Amino acid sequence: MKKSIWRIVGVVLALAQAVISVVCVVALARTHIFEAWVVVLTAGLLTLLVFLCLIPFFVRKKKIIAMRIISMVVSIICIAGSIFVLRYVQALNNLLDKVSLTTSEDGNTLISDMDITAEPFIVYLSGSDSRSNVDDPTARSDVNILMVVNPAYNKLLLVSIPRDTYVQLHGTTGLRDKLTHAGLNNNIELSKATLEDFLGIEISYTVKVSFDTVIKVVDELNGIDIYSDAELWLNANSKTDASKMCYFYVGTQHIDGDCALRFARERKSYGRGDMHRGENQQEVLTAIINKMTSSNDYLLRLPEILDIAADSFETSFTRDDITKFLRFQLASGKPWKIESIGLSGVGDMLPTYTYGEDMPLWVMLPDEESYAQVISKIDEYLKVDGK
Repeated sequence: MKKSIWRIVGVVLALAQAVISVVCVVALARTHIFEAWVVVLTAGLLTLLVFLCLIPFFVRKKKIIAMRIISMVVSIICIAGSIFVLRYVQALNNLLDKVSLTTSEDGNTLISDMDITAEPFIVYLSGSDSRSNVDDPTARSDVNILMVVNPAYNKLLLVSIPRDTYVQLHGTTGLRDKLTHAGLNNNIELSKATLEDFLGIEISYTVKVSFDTVIKVVDELNGIDIYSDAELWLNANSKTDASKMCYFYVGTQHIDGDCALRFARERKSYGRGDMHRGENQQEVLTAIINKMTSSNDYLLRLPEILDIAADSFETSFTRDDITKFLRFQLASGKPWKIESIGLSGVGDMLPTYTYGEDMPLWVMLPDEESYAQVISKIDEYLKVDGK
């Protein structure tokens, strides 16, 4: 009777271990991030563990209770570990399914013609001012950051273009306009094309993020460390606590999601207004990237972070692009060297294409020297063989 109970317990645990392991391996293979041999090796090891955990329950020796108990513990640990890994993999697959393009309009699988693990490329990061969702048609592109990525040397350049920069909207003639107006009606493609015209560059990918993403991601990371060059008391505009205040002192400090968003949005407290806000946005983005690539603090929260991302941003990266880049980062394990630069200029009241001659608006006229520095720095990062 006792032997039968032991065997039943062993078989049940082994069966649970086998089922969860199979689901885990299938989900792992579906990500396409790991090489086939890694998936096969993982499947083989999990299968071997199932059989090893079963053996003590079918051995007829009397003094084997300790081995059976150890086998049960190992089996439970394997089940827990597989569930833990499964959460990661399912969250990643959910992200890839929601935000990455996998098929074209004619139903064919999209394959990127760029090797983003070797060739430099530019990503346009558009931060929507919507607090509801990334598809809000009334939202504007309040954050306009170009990420120039050089994977050959793990170098990343963040270029901030102020939202009020006076530019010629793509496809228009006559009056120029604020860059942020290009993003009206959820038109990230017009913003992208306008920036390409303005800077004489080719943007390979776009990423559109809602402001709520900043709060959620930073909180899941248990906060980030940013540097403030001014002392400020700012209302956090928190959804959960309307009276919450954020205090920033001069120096490096640890802040939560509400205060990270407030820091990234503030401009009225600074003499340089929107240009200084662009620098703060770069500071927040750099802090997030650094924590996620060089710290273990985020690892336990990664499934939640991926779930947040799946509902909070859109991108033109294909699934193939994302999986290639993740595979590249996992293989190299190198931290990224991040540099920031911003376009500066002078303010003026001028008519705009959107609102016409009769309604002048505050715009920023780009400084020629600053514009030249931005162009030069982008060119430097786009050199494949340049360190």
